[in-house]
Amino acid sequence: MSSPVKRILLISADSRPETYRTTKLGSHPIGLMYIAAAARKVYPELEIKIYQTITRPEYQTDLPALIQDFKPDLVGMRALSFFGETFSKVSNIIRATQPDCPIIGGGPHVSTAYEELLKRREIDLAVIGEGENTFVEIIRALNADGKLPSYLSGTAVSREEDILKSTIVNPERPRIPNLDENPWPAYDLINLNDFSDITNMTSLAIPNAGYIEASRGCPYKCFYCHIADEKLLRQRSSESVVAEMKHLHRTYGIDYFIFLDDIFNVPIRRAKETLRVIAKELPNVRLSFQNGLRADQMDDELLDLLEMAGTIQMAFAVETVTQRLQKFSGKALKLERALHMIEKASPRFITTCCFMMGFPTETYEEVEDTIRFAASLTHVFDPVLSVTRVYRNSLLWRHLNPTDEQGRLIDQQTRQGAQTSLFSGPDNVQFYGDFFSDDVVPLKSKHIQELHTMWLREIQLNPQRINDSYGVLRKFLSYDEAVGSYRALYNDARFNSAKLDATLKFARQQLDKKNKPANFTPLHQEMSCQTI
Repeated sequence: MSSPVKRILLISADSRPETYRTTKLGSHPIGLMYIAAAARKVYPELEIKIYQTITRPEYQTDLPALIQDFKPDLVGMRALSFFGETFSKVSNIIRATQPDCPIIGGGPHVSTAYEELLKRREIDLAVIGEGENTFVEIIRALNADGKLPSYLSGTAVSREEDILKSTIVNPERPRIPNLDENPWPAYDLINLNDFSDITNMTSLAIPNAGYIEASRGCPYKCFYCHIADEKLLRQRSSESVVAEMKHLHRTYGIDYFIFLDDIFNVPIRRAKETLRVIAKELPNVRLSFQNGLRADQMDDELLDLLEMAGTIQMAFAVETVTQRLQKFSGKALKLERALHMIEKASPRFITTCCFMMGFPTETYEEVEDTIRFAASLTHVFDPVLSVTRVYRNSLLWRHLNPTDEQGRLIDQQTRQGAQTSLFSGPDNVQFYGDFFSDDVVPLKSKHIQELHTMWLREIQLNPQRINDSYGVLRKFLSYDEAVGSYRALYNDARFNSAKLDATLKFARQQLDKKNKPANFTPLHQEMSCQTI
């Protein structure tokens, strides 16, 4: 490439053909939108397009046509590890359609698997970590030299002269110190109508959402997390956050905002300050906190401010109720405080509560303790039990120190849907514990299957939880919105009002048998819906 970069195609590989979901679950490609905005700030003449596979199920025929028509000078791709297969297919399409176009990769999949991706030539350069400044420097280097740079901090490239194609991993790039200086995500590069049939990551069927990032990083070191090595927590000012929300409201009519922060309420002082400004200056919006609020950093004043600011949904990550495992995993949750605040919050807001099983050294009995506690939270709308996944280069990976063969099997697992495939039989191993001895990981796939069944029986089908959580849901959502939320929750594209009524009827009958009041309003009678 000798001419300046004029056209850039950014692709989010965020779907897969053999998915375990029958409903579409996704979000705006905020990472790509931030990168696009950063590039246009320096190079305003750039023509940039964003393409998502989740909004283009026909991408295998649609994408080649776009590439032939647009003729990008540079392609950037990102994906989660779960969508690694789609990432590979998209890369192959680009190579076949425009072989000379350089491909750079970023996001969690690339940050953990860049060596293999470079070796297979799925990408020509890997961006590791935060991408805005790195992306601008890549464009600058291409404009100056006509080729991708091999020396930029925050990147990895193949050593082409080496017959084995070893990888050059450059020094880590310093994080952006002042997030207020970042240009806002380029919402003009996506079409909000493309998301009309895609449920957002909170499992709420509310269209026309906007995604807000008020901070980056996390001070905790959960060993299963992809950012556990990043200790620096950086926060935007309340004024910057609210200014962006006002812009999205004025320009696109958005009045529902989903916060993407890894940990919005740490420190709690800043969270309260931001909520006060939102409540004062944006009185008619609704808020969700999909990634999680730190439950042991909550207090009654914060709950009141969340309500004042229009919060309808929040998520708490507990993982395990075993204190030993809290310390071992790096989560270090103050369990008594956390559980107390969840019990206070869940009757007031639509709540997701996340648990995990399958930690190294975790016993069957310790998972049963977690399930028993989850069963007591009858107002939680979305109780989630995840299976621990091991990502390359994570602290958990280093703790396990897998052999090459164990590493290969773990990598294979991360590209598959663990939760459903676990029930497909003993020949389709989906739990990393099967690759290790009992003293390292006591649980095996057969135990995971049994515990999933227990979770389904004791939590998902608990009539008291169905009753209580539906009452909370209807405080904020219309009946039709509630049907859509259950459709996403149960991952059933055919879920309709008849199925919701049958679910509620089942709960009512079971409670009647136990002589417990269900407190149901007649199913089709309109309830007072609090739309903030």
